[in-house]
Amino acid sequence: MAKLPVQKLKASNKKPIPVKIVSDAPETSAKSERDWRAEDALRDIKRAETHKRDKSLMEEVKKLAQVELKALKDLC
Repeated sequence: MAKLPVQKLKASNKKPIPVKIVSDAPETSAKSERDWRAEDALRDIKRAETHKRDKSLMEEVKKLAQVELKALKDLC
């Protein structure tokens, strides 16, 4: 547990009062948000590449895509 900073008092006979520093800035900065999004996108790309290499999975994906495409054509 981190120690809180203390406010120094002029009177020497009093104990210091712990103070909490509160920031108006949000917890995550724009850069860290952008970094998180980049890392997430990279994970997505890695997963997509793994799926592409799985031939049997891709056959199932194609079948499912054809079913969904037919459903969309029937709708329009």
